[in-house]
Amino acid sequence: MTHEQPKLPDNDPVWAEARALEASIRAIRRAQGKRNPEDYAPDDPECIAAMEEFVRDVGRVLTLYAREAARGDDSDLYGAGATG
Repeated sequence: MTHEQPKLPDNDPVWAEARALEASIRAIRRAQGKRNPEDYAPDDPECIAAMEEFVRDVGRVLTLYAREAARGDDSDLYGAGATG
């Protein structure tokens, strides 16, 4: 028995936001001269290190996102504000 992940619809806003976050972090890492996991062969030990760095970068962005949301003021990350 295989464990298959559910297929999310292409128009799911959470899935779209996750893909945008991933693409943003990949682009930022490239601009900083860092390599991304796909730049390595899967069996290359450096691939694991790049994966770990990538996940840490994602964690940093999500932490910033959570802090911004917890501030509770009218500055919304999407620019709509509390009345948006």
